[in-house]
Order: sequence, then structure tokens, then C-alpha cells
Amino acid sequence: MSQNLTENDELVSDVVACQLVIKQLLDVIDVIAPVEVREKMANQLRAIDFSAAGADPVTMRAVQKAIALIELKFTPQEGGTH
Repeated sequence: MSQNLTENDELVSDVVACQLVIKQLLDVIDVIAPVEVREKMANQLRAIDFSAAGADPVTMRAVQKAIALIELKFTPQEGGTH
């Protein structure tokens, strides 16, 4: 079942794998981590300086998506005060 993947196919595969790992981590953190830890995770991701790191747009998008997932998963959805 060996296939030759294009560079883009490999990138998409890597992103999907990362998404699956992130979802598993979020599920575990949802059970064991206090709110303070969750907030710290999102804040640490927000603090990444992409201009200095020269990160590519895919990496920037992945970090933004991770922040959104953390906030969606852990921010109380009642009241909508954001």
C-alpha cells in the first residue's frame, strides 16, 4: 500500500495528524487541567512572535487554529460576553 505523495499531500497529511493529536490532547486537558492552565496555554500560543521566527503561513494558521480550539473548548459559552 505504498503511495508516492506529492509535497502538498504530505503537508496535508501532517496537518491532519497534528489536528488529531491536538484533539486528543484537548480531550485529556479538558478532564485534568484547571481553567488557569487552559488560559495559560492559549496565552503562550498568542505570545509567539511570528515576525522574528519567519514562520510560514501554514504554521501561523495552525497556531491560530489551536488557539481557537482551546478557547472554543474551554471558554464557557454562556452569556456570550466576548
